Amino acid sequence: MSEPVSAYRVLIVDDHSVVRAGLRHLLAEVFDPVEIVEANGLAALEALLDEGMRFSFAVVDLYLPDFLGQDRLDRIRRRLEPAPVVAFTMSESKSDLRAALAAGLRGYIPKSTHDEVIIGILRMIQVGGTYFPYELLARDAEAERGSAPAVAAPVAGDGGQIGTGQIGTGQIGTGLAEAGEGESGAALTERQMEIMDLLARGHSNQQIGDLLGLNLNTVKGHLSRIFRQLGVESRTQAILKYQRMRGG
Repeated sequence: MSEPVSAYRVLIVDDHSVVRAGLRHLLAEVFDPVEIVEANGLAALEALLDEGMRFSFAVVDLYLPDFLGQDRLDRIRRRLEPAPVVAFTMSESKSDLRAALAAGLRGYIPKSTHDEVIIGILRMIQVGGTYFPYELLARDAEAERGSAPAVAAPVAGDGGQIGTGQIGTGQIGTGLAEAGEGESGAALTERQMEIMDLLARGHSNQQIGDLLGLNLNTVKGHLSRIFRQLGVESRTQAILKYQRMRGG
């Protein structure tokens, strides 16, 4: 039987003791009072969960010696529910960011981020926001377009706080295009899936445009094509069908 969580019980999963020590300091700035529990790998985390321990918040390194890929990440995230799970990683890879989004994580923080910024991000996520570094996605998009960088707009999390230049988007599942063909007869493009991820997270057309560097009419045009491809007539219907296609 799971035990209740008293105050804030925050989990750190990282195989480097120096990183865990640094995170303890930063987390103490965010959560008060706080009980911090550490695990040096996924096996240790699984053992804690098997004992029935519950958490208010979790910060997990993506590159652990016993990390077995996205399926394991998704399983861990589900076992930690309803605690928000945040990736804290050396990786600034677009594919890793997308994997974190696909697994339902609430944030993705590169370890190169300054301490003051990390504290702000953690506070934003604590009150219901999300944080994903837009520039990691934008770098590749700019290279593909060969155009000037898009300017990322501030994004309000569910709790109303602002994470400047960050988005909660970009989940691209390898089976999604195939699922789209089976559902509607036409696969969604990568850009359309980025738009649908933002739409599903409650962003307005204008916010989607600001985040992806698109004008409002272009966003509306994308949504019209998406609705036709999915065979739906409303935003709600589109989100529900898209989530079924993702297996959500």
